[in-house]
Amino acid sequence: MPVSIWNGMEDCLAVIVGCRPAAALDAGAGFGLWGCLLRQYLDVWSGRLEREQWATRIDAVEMDSARVQPHARHLYTDIVIGDVREVVPRRAVEVRYDVILFGDVIEHLPKDDGIRLLEQSARLATRLVVVRIPLGDGWRREGREEPDHHRSRWYAEDLRGRSFGGHLARVREYDFLGNPYGLVTIATGEDSVAPDPDVAQHAGEDQRDSIEARLDRLERRLERLVAP
Repeated sequence: MPVSIWNGMEDCLAVIVGCRPAAALDAGAGFGLWGCLLRQYLDVWSGRLEREQWATRIDAVEMDSARVQPHARHLYTDIVIGDVREVVPRRAVEVRYDVILFGDVIEHLPKDDGIRLLEQSARLATRLVVVRIPLGDGWRREGREEPDHHRSRWYAEDLRGRSFGGHLARVREYDFLGNPYGLVTIATGEDSVAPDPDVAQHAGEDQRDSIEARLDRLERRLERLVAP
């Protein structure tokens, strides 16, 4: 199923946007949700509204061309159709990606393949690898279509504190209808520390507070301007 649950989306977005990537790869784009979110906050948020103004490269990998919608073709810089196990390592050599995102992808691979892909990605991404993934035994194994079947089960201990490409993974867990769900961050830059989603969340709250204060001041100014 080419969609994702909502748990942890804000934290994931805060972690990626906080890196200010010049180039990002959405590995397993599906419906194109992350293309929309990343384009909004990496370009449109800064006033670059039109496609010809966009400064961020946001590429995608999707295994099924039928799942690529027209809006996704507009939002992504480039979309490559193929198996993430083959396409991601090749593209990450051709293009210098700061961030590689796997949103509900790794569990659809055999576990050895998933580990190998994370190892490769951690060696190739210049700043960060991010993984959104269901954890534990409570998730169904079969999806609506054959590509959506879960071929491996993952647990927090498979990822937390584990080294991928020489870089440690950090995990934050969420609860989705009684089942654990994980946001994994692997910082890959030299002397870098994996972003803590909790810290990113608080930073986002501080930023929102600042924006709300500015909006309040603007509203008061408008009230004065229109007052009789």
